Amino acid sequence: MKIFRDIISSRSNPTVKWAASLADKKGRCEAQSFIAEGEKLTLEALRRGLPVTHIFIVEGKEKRLLELIKPFNNDEKYLDCQVILLSEGAFSKISTEKAPQGIISVIKYLDFFKNMDIIYKEDFFISQGERALSLYSLRDPGNLGAVIRSAAAFGVQHIVLSWDSADVYNPKTVRAAMGTMFGIKITTVKDFASFIKAAGDNGRSVYAAELSENAKSISDINLSTEDIFIIGNEGHGIPTEISSVCTGSVYIPISEGVESLNASVAAAVFMWEQNKL
Repeated sequence: MKIFRDIISSRSNPTVKWAASLADKKGRCEAQSFIAEGEKLTLEALRRGLPVTHIFIVEGKEKRLLELIKPFNNDEKYLDCQVILLSEGAFSKISTEKAPQGIISVIKYLDFFKNMDIIYKEDFFISQGERALSLYSLRDPGNLGAVIRSAAAFGVQHIVLSWDSADVYNPKTVRAAMGTMFGIKITTVKDFASFIKAAGDNGRSVYAAELSENAKSISDINLSTEDIFIIGNEGHGIPTEISSVCTGSVYIPISEGVESLNASVAAAVFMWEQNKL
């Protein structure tokens, strides 16, 4: 690692402004990079050998935090990683946390996160035996991060997103996932209906999680680890043009008087049921 011990105090410093731009999707797309805040996320990224290019450390905490990342100083993957010390003012320009821990890493986009357009049978990207969950138009980045965290806990290895779902690299998503997104495949699909058809053509059942006229309780379907559940938008659910091409619809029985579950909670329940098999 290249450690720069001169403290940068200007919020207008070009490197500081560039790192701050990664809080927005436009900045992330231009740089093909995202930020991960806090000790846990930075250390997890380093342990997994992810492409960490910069580490920003706030003045006053440098002694302990430099010691924390010391085991990776001479790692061949990180010889060009820049470790930069910032004043509190400059650090706050980059941070999106209310109570920052004093360390922020910048990571290049992950090569196991993919974007795809139309999916044909022969293009189906979920490996045999690989457990998967899909999310349609899940807009809240915190919900997305929570789903990723639950997926890791319940053995789901692949998450499929519709193109209009929250950005997986959003700082809120990264924070809510608590480092679990560093070990899970995520594929964003533009033509979601083609993904459902390709899954069916490859022997997978795809269920829309919704309370519709013909929906069955989760306890009434012959569930398999190969099945894929679709969790819909927080407010509007799953549109009929998507649910109509699914194998069927399924719901979680809940108490009367309660309209629905939070999307991330519903996803966790479905994954837990599948994990029992």
